[in-house]
Amino acid sequence: MSDQAQSPARGRAPRGARWGTVLLVGVFVFLAVANGVFCLAVIEDAEPLWVLAGVAVMAGASVVLVPLGPRFPGAVAVAVVLLAVSPYLSDTGWRELALAGGLIWSVLALAWAAANLVGRARGPGSAVAGAAAFVGYAVFIAIVRGTEGFAFVEALNASSPVLGGASLALYGRLSQARRDRARQEERERALLAERARIDERRRLAREMHDVVSHQVSLIVLQAGALASTSADPGVREIADRIRAAGGKAVDELREMVGVLNDPASVRPDPPVSFGSVAEAPDLLAPVREAEEAGQRVDLAVRGDLAGLPPHVARALHRVVQECLTNARKHAPGAAVGLRVVRERDAVLVEAENPVDDGLAGPLIEGTGTGLEGLRHRVEMLDGSLRAGRDGDGFRVAVVVPLPNGESEEQR
Repeated sequence: MSDQAQSPARGRAPRGARWGTVLLVGVFVFLAVANGVFCLAVIEDAEPLWVLAGVAVMAGASVVLVPLGPRFPGAVAVAVVLLAVSPYLSDTGWRELALAGGLIWSVLALAWAAANLVGRARGPGSAVAGAAAFVGYAVFIAIVRGTEGFAFVEALNASSPVLGGASLALYGRLSQARRDRARQEERERALLAERARIDERRRLAREMHDVVSHQVSLIVLQAGALASTSADPGVREIADRIRAAGGKAVDELREMVGVLNDPASVRPDPPVSFGSVAEAPDLLAPVREAEEAGQRVDLAVRGDLAGLPPHVARALHRVVQECLTNARKHAPGAAVGLRVVRERDAVLVEAENPVDDGLAGPLIEGTGTGLEGLRHRVEMLDGSLRAGRDGDGFRVAVVVPLPNGESEEQR
């Protein structure tokens, strides 16, 4: 969605807040009508026209002031105080009803205005204006209704709705502050846990580098010694391959340790820029390496694998590499069936090998983490991976879609 489509909605209040405002306006309008009916019923000489005018004023003020309350809490408080004072200044049935304490609309409007002021005021000017209006209202009521010795009591009675509304709003703000503090503490705990996790990753990376690189280096040294001392050309060739594979393993280990030491790699995101086609690895390079090491691979390729998007080629390179590695571990000596198919909008890789080739068992017991890593890598590209027993063998099937527009251009 464009910014132009979103901009009109930014100034609108949430739907729940709008319905709350409508409900509050309805309550105040209802109270205004109820007060008018009550005035006619209680005050004997109340004139219907004055009563109707008072109801209209209270209902109109409800419709106008309630929506404006969140934006102008100080001005709304002053307006509510003026409306609450006006019945005492008239010689109508509303004055008698107010002196008798029956003007419920004014009481609840004062309580709401005080709560709105405490909860919504954002500047000193608004707060001071509203507070001054409420103090003036209490003093005015004490003068109008009080007698000598009872003015203070009348002022307290007049202030009770104001104090009640302000207390409720203050309690709400304190509760919100407690919730905000709890959320802040939760965020701080999450940050501390994240920092501890990063430190642990770094520690494990250092230990893995020290331990694994030491053992692989020993293998490389022994292979080099074997290549230099053996008179058999075949043995020297195999030793050279072992030494090259060990050196490559150490280089990849250093790369992995660098990733583990990078805090930004804790939650890797899918790549945004895939670079140039020249960055794409050779998809079938692991097949040639496996065949040079003596592994039998029955390869079937359909479609042109050149020009694959780099991120797709990297993922499928790892898929082929992991499938061949698992076959060497779990079915040593067995032939691996590998099929790679490039279609118009996707690339399919299927690998299948026997579970038991009649040998003494797997060379290395697997944990399944390799396939889980592949699944995560493939799913980041919106692809799918299926792996499991298929008859007497184990089958892995991977489908990775090609980005729109890339397949036709590269083909």
